[in-house]
Formats: sequence, C-alpha cells, structure tokens
Amino acid sequence: MKDLVIINGQINTMADGSPFAEAVAVKEGRIIKVGTNEEVRRAMPFGAEVIDARGNSVFPGFFDTHVHFSMTGENLASVQLYDVSSGQELFARMTRAAEKMKPGEWLKGVGYNELEYAPGDFPDLKKLDEVFPSRPVILSRVDEHQLLLNSIALKEMNVCPGDDGAELDEDGELTGIIKDPLNGRVRQIYTKNNLTDSMFRRFYAAASDEALKHGTTTVCCLEGGDLCDEKSADAFLKYQESIPLHTHLYHQTMDVKKVLGEGQKQIGGCILLDGSLGSHTAALTEDYADLKGCRGKLCIEPDVVEDFILEAHLSGLQASMHCIGDLAIEVLLRAYEKALAKYPRADHRHRFEHFTLPTWDQVERARRLGCAMGIQPAYLAGKSMYVERVGEERLDRVNLIKTLMGPGFFAGGGSDAPVTPMNPFIGISEGMMHYNERERITLDEGLRLFTTEAAKLTFEENEKGTVEEGKIGDFAIIDRNIREMDLSDPNVLKEIQFTHTIVEGEIKYAK
Repeated sequence: MKDLVIINGQINTMADGSPFAEAVAVKEGRIIKVGTNEEVRRAMPFGAEVIDARGNSVFPGFFDTHVHFSMTGENLASVQLYDVSSGQELFARMTRAAEKMKPGEWLKGVGYNELEYAPGDFPDLKKLDEVFPSRPVILSRVDEHQLLLNSIALKEMNVCPGDDGAELDEDGELTGIIKDPLNGRVRQIYTKNNLTDSMFRRFYAAASDEALKHGTTTVCCLEGGDLCDEKSADAFLKYQESIPLHTHLYHQTMDVKKVLGEGQKQIGGCILLDGSLGSHTAALTEDYADLKGCRGKLCIEPDVVEDFILEAHLSGLQASMHCIGDLAIEVLLRAYEKALAKYPRADHRHRFEHFTLPTWDQVERARRLGCAMGIQPAYLAGKSMYVERVGEERLDRVNLIKTLMGPGFFAGGGSDAPVTPMNPFIGISEGMMHYNERERITLDEGLRLFTTEAAKLTFEENEKGTVEEGKIGDFAIIDRNIREMDLSDPNVLKEIQFTHTIVEGEIKYAK
C-alpha cells in the first residue's frame, strides 16, 4: 500500500451527488481526499508519489466479474487464431509454432471461429492429419465450448465414437470435433498431463499483465472444474498472494466442504449446466433455428443442481453456475427458488453466469429473488450468430443488459476472458450499440456496469467501485478526456489506451 496523489484529472468518481473531481489523495492504500487540486494538495501525505493526469479521465479501478484467469494466461502462450478466417493462414501460424517445438509436444491453437471461414475452408480431421501426422494437435473454439483434435490427439485422449459430445460423420466415424460434456473431460486430461505448477505461475503473471494493461484492478477468477481441472484451482490458491491485483477465487467445484476449508465465501462460476449457442450445446426449450431437432442438452441433472445449491446456500456461500439457454436457466432458477423458499436468506446475491437467453418469466422470477448477473456485453458483437442460432423472434431476449441493470438485480460486467479481451471499454462500447434498442445502455451506465455495479457482485460496494474518501485507492487513467469524445460512433471507445493502473495507491501499470 502506497501514498499517492493524482492531480489535474477529469475524475469520474461514479459517486452519487458528486460525480466529478479534479484530484485525489491516497494514504496507505486508502483514499483520504477527493476534490480540487488545491484541496488535495493541502491533504497530500508527505513524500507521496504524484501523477499529473494532464486533463485526462480517471476512473475507479475496473472490475472484471468473469475471467478464466489461468486459461487466459495459457491462451496467451498458445497459437492465436482469433483473427484468422482462412485455412491457409491457420496452418501457416500453426506450422510456424510447431517448428519451434520438440517432437511429440502438443500443439495448441486458440480462438478459432468456423463461422468466419468460407464454406469448406475450415480444416477437418483429414487435413489436420495431413499437415501434422506425428504431433498431437488441439484447437479450441473462440467460446471454449468446442475443440478440434487430430487423430493422434484423439487417441491420446482415448476419445471413442460413443462418448457424449464426440461428433460423428455419416459413417459413424469421429470428425475430430469435441463438444460439451466431452469438451470438459478432454480439457481436464490435457491440463493434468501437460501443464506444470511453474507453467501456472507464468500464466497468472501473463493474465495479470493483461488485466492491468486494461485498467482492471479486481478480477473474479474462475478456476478448476470442467474447463480447467482442479490442478488450476490448487495452483491459484498457492500463488494468489503474489498476483498484483485484487482477486476472488470462484472455485468451479460442487464440493462445498472443500471450498469452505479453503476459506472461500463463494463457490462455482462456470460449473457448466449447458454449453454455448455457437456450438449448438446451450440447452434450449425450443429447437435451434438453424438445426431442427436440436435443443442442446443439460450437462448436469436438475436434482444434482438442487442438492448442490441447497448445500452451498445453507453453508452461507454465494453460489454461481454457467447457464446460457432458457432450459439451463430454468434448472438453476428453480434450485435457487427452492433453497430460498425453504431457508430464506437476506442479501444472498446468488449468481447466474451469462443468463443469455431467458424467458421474460424467468427474468421476473430472478428479479424477485434478488439474484446477481455476471454478464458479458462484448458478446453483442456476434449478432449474426445469434440470429442464425435462435432466429429473429427470440433475439429480443438475448443478451439483456439494461433490463438486468434495473431495480431488483445486481449486474456486473465481465469479459469471459480469454473469450473476449479483458478491456472494459470493449464491453461498454458493445453495450452502447446493442442491436436491441431497448437494451442499449449509456456511457455512464456502461461505466457503472464495470465499477459500482460490479463491486456489488463481490459484496465490495463499501470498499471499491467509486472514488470516495475511505475507499481503497484503486484507479485507472486513460489517454484522453472521455467527456470530450464524440461518441456518435461508440466504436471509438475501443481505441482508448490506459496510461496508468493503480492498486491500493501503488502504480502497477504505466504506459
């Protein structure tokens, strides 16, 4: 914890009644004065470090309420395919990476989106085997809910045609495509067999750098479980104190006693009730618009969910689970309703992760319960995919944002990194351009989604989320005055660069 003063700032305090200030002083990690330059100079601690913001905007440190932290670091070390839309470029990048690797070492690519490729151009199992005949290859889809493996990798993972989630061709042979729930099993085996303790430490360092580079000072870290293996949660607990920002572990396990033994106040995260819309694995009550007869499927039986939620609830934990389709939402919603009806508890803030395609009835029931919503507005960039998967009629209730920021809810913004970057302005920008005008948010609503409102998801609204005296001295400074920007095209928000990220008065990132 440090002593720090920021002067000449366009400080967005996010506080009711006094939304703007010019300067702020921090002593031993806590804010002691907010006001004009002169007022703050009079209160300035002796020897404090001084940052001249030069008229640029200052914000409370941003939250990211949904990050797969170790996976984000791991993906940064993998072959990046997020911006690739041709088979030729995909193989060029993968081949260049393979040339630097040892024989037999796994080759991993991340972020592919088959919908961006021309018909027939996205690689299949045969092509993967031709290019990489002697090296196991694993490609992860942009949403992390689908994999593509070559034959060597399928064999090493012991994938069989009868496995739930293994895609088959018309002859009943494996295509190499792996979906939920098999997606989770394969990822766990990969993690267990290929990732070491020292590698996890490097992953956390890389993910921390990425967060701080984008003004993020508090992160909800989703570790363990279907997507990461328990190895990641164990490593996180070992190295958490060395991570240079505020972190909250959401241990993705249903073992309540284990989480209580770790001293956690929350449990869950992406404990997968279903998959994703992009992979046709989100659990719906009606057919997918582009795949008749397919409604996805639940990954966990409803009675198992109810038992888990009841145990977590009775143990005083904040519970959280991944649910995207309306069928999955219904399962978790009923579990919360039953637990709270039997054992009422004030201010539980039990969470839904994503809550992507609810019915309007489910929205109102969740509101009555006072549930918290971990939402990712950056997903809005995928409108064409949503139209294809659910059709125009259901599009009206996909990715609700303004509704979930309304009375009765707690809603906090997140990135779901590594699926989208840990940059709050990407989410804010997409929220301001929502394809559904009714759900469009303002700049200030977007800022609150990643600061004041997000702090409520971790029960920290009295400690963080605003620039007020007595609160923790976390700040993000950008390279311009946001109030002077022309936001007729909110895309310009994505061009913002962070110049400083400050945690408890200590500069953790400076450009």
